[in-house]
Amino acid sequence: MDAVNVAAWESLHKATLELAKSSGLKQRLAEAWSRHLERLSGAELPVDLRQDFESLRLAMTSVRPFKGESAVAATVRKMSMGEADACAARIVALLDALHRSSARAPARANGHAPPRPVVAAESPTVRIPTLISVNRA
Repeated sequence: MDAVNVAAWESLHKATLELAKSSGLKQRLAEAWSRHLERLSGAELPVDLRQDFESLRLAMTSVRPFKGESAVAATVRKMSMGEADACAARIVALLDALHRSSARAPARANGHAPPRPVVAAESPTVRIPTLISVNRA
């Protein structure tokens, strides 16, 4: 995975961890976007994921905010629970797509292939995949 994809992967990974917390869905969604994805540029993603990310950005910032409120907060406040759920699912799907595209990428210049995800059927014991982290900082 190149440096650009690493930055995007970290942002999407942290946003996904934010979505897994126990607060309300809309609060988790707004915080995931504001803390981890707002500053992510589509240029940091592979070309095939950029349109999906920019579409999500539009979905997360489409409502004009009140004074002192961010566009994300205003948009999430106006979302139905179904819309919020769909946006959260899109964040997770983007992380998955980025992970899968890096697993399919050709070997790097140093001759090493990118890390391959662990598949439960390949292992006698089920393990938490390496992309999961308990560090929520």
